[in-house]
Amino acid sequence: MNAEARLRQILGRIFSVAIILAAVLLARAVGVDLRNNPRTEDAQVRANVIGVAPQVGGAVKEIHVVDNQAVRRGDLLMELDARPYAAEVELARARLQLTELEIRADEEQIAAAEATVREREARALYARSYFERLPRLEAKRFITPDKLDSARADAEALEAQVKVARAELDRARNLLGEVNGWNTRREAAAAALRDAELKLSYCRVYAPCDGYVTNLQITPGAYAGPGTQMFSLVDRKIWYVLANFRETDLKRIRPGMPAEIYLMTDSRRKLKGIVQGVPKAVYPLEAPSALTPGGEGVLSRVSPTLNFILLAQRYPVRIVIDEPETASFRMGGSASAIVHTGRGTREGEARLRELQRSSGLPFNSPVDE
Repeated sequence: MNAEARLRQILGRIFSVAIILAAVLLARAVGVDLRNNPRTEDAQVRANVIGVAPQVGGAVKEIHVVDNQAVRRGDLLMELDARPYAAEVELARARLQLTELEIRADEEQIAAAEATVREREARALYARSYFERLPRLEAKRFITPDKLDSARADAEALEAQVKVARAELDRARNLLGEVNGWNTRREAAAAALRDAELKLSYCRVYAPCDGYVTNLQITPGAYAGPGTQMFSLVDRKIWYVLANFRETDLKRIRPGMPAEIYLMTDSRRKLKGIVQGVPKAVYPLEAPSALTPGGEGVLSRVSPTLNFILLAQRYPVRIVIDEPETASFRMGGSASAIVHTGRGTREGEARLRELQRSSGLPFNSPVDE
């Protein structure tokens, strides 16, 4: 073997070793990156959804929005037939006025009862004083015993009439309904009027937030029951992603950590995100009977990718999108997420609090585990 062939053989071995070392180092670097920056492509875009439901029942008179329309908070969404509730308001107002008249009559009756009590007290006082003078006259035989007995009977009768008058006065005061300076009958009638006016105002349904109308499938003339959701509003204040991470990745993920989000509708654009919270429970895959009835409705369900091998459970980590809303934000859209666990959380927690104040939505407070 000549020198040139041996040189090529040595260089080939060196090159092979270098490739193997590079592959090992690259695999190690990839493993470290995956461990420090867990990622998932099993994620969905979410937003808060408000079911629009009237608080009173009635026929739908008008609908002022169309499906998928953007609305502002306070915009009129729909109106119900308000005539029955307007009649209730008039009836309650008439009852309040009637109550006022009855209260005035009761006050006049109380005044008359007080006058009767004073008149009978004066007569009883005179009769008692007259009777107490007669025994001295009877002792001197200026009057007969019958006269003394008659005066005693008159005094006792008038005192009994005083008690009757005072009882009538108490009854009149109770009928008036005054308690600690408040007339309960007037307050009850006024409360009934306010309730009727409130129900009348509920016939006009307004948008509770800025958002988008969705699933509008009603028409004027349909009956809307109280509390029955007629359509929904997608709240546009806060958009977030529910990223299903393997349970083995959760030990490194903390609230406040920064994240990268890529939406399938705009996969080239990197969106900033902040981990808001890491869940403590999901719906069990193999033991549904372990939950109480209705448990599935209160816990998240994450379906497995495979069912013939043991898989790590996935938990939906909530990541708030810290970017202005764009047309690519659609609830239910597919997304992927990467969480950078090596970065601090204080800045992210401060940003979460700022987003909470600006949106007015209750966030879960970041908790160090």
